[in-house]
Amino acid sequence: MSENPEIIKKVKELSAVKVQIAKLNERKKELEAFFLERGNKDVADTKYKSHTYADEKSQAAVTYTEAQSLEITAPNYLKQALGENVYNDVFEENVTTEVKPKNKDIERMIIGIFTEGFIKSLPKDVIAQIPCDEKAKAALAKKLKGAKFETDRDNLMKLGGLSEADAGDYAYMFAEAVVWQTLCRVAEMSGADKDAIIHSINLGVSVDSSTKISVT
Repeated sequence: MSENPEIIKKVKELSAVKVQIAKLNERKKELEAFFLERGNKDVADTKYKSHTYADEKSQAAVTYTEAQSLEITAPNYLKQALGENVYNDVFEENVTTEVKPKNKDIERMIIGIFTEGFIKSLPKDVIAQIPCDEKAKAALAKKLKGAKFETDRDNLMKLGGLSEADAGDYAYMFAEAVVWQTLCRVAEMSGADKDAIIHSINLGVSVDSSTKISVT
């Protein structure tokens, strides 16, 4: 008994769709590989972690993003350097013995130390170097956080009157100074030597970098 012609039509259509999907997936992989390579080049040697490619005539856009994730691989080094009380204040251990920072400041500090993304200066020292008047510096001292580069850069341009390039440089320096300031605070709380903490971080953690693209 032959199948209904309508069913046969849908069978053929579904089979064709499957072939098209396979071809589209292959093309999708090729395009993603292109933007991963291009995005890596476009953010290399810059302070940016993402880059967006967009069609101004439509909603289509592709965003390349680099991200870093932190893993505590040897917590005992950190506990030994900081002392148990301070260690428990800045890290948490769950039932699966996973250790992670309790807040983003500590996470940024550890990533910054491990990747050598810090300068041995305090945020106030960076602000003092900004070529703007004291009123603008006072405003920037309240606005700059060292958490999001783009936000700090824009505030430096708006409040400090800096060019985009100069604002980017100072935003980058400020973020690195915040890393050092957090380390200084942890060292003061624990009574541990800063170099010992840095050494323990380099021995006790690993930082993985990842990339992704999103399409809209």
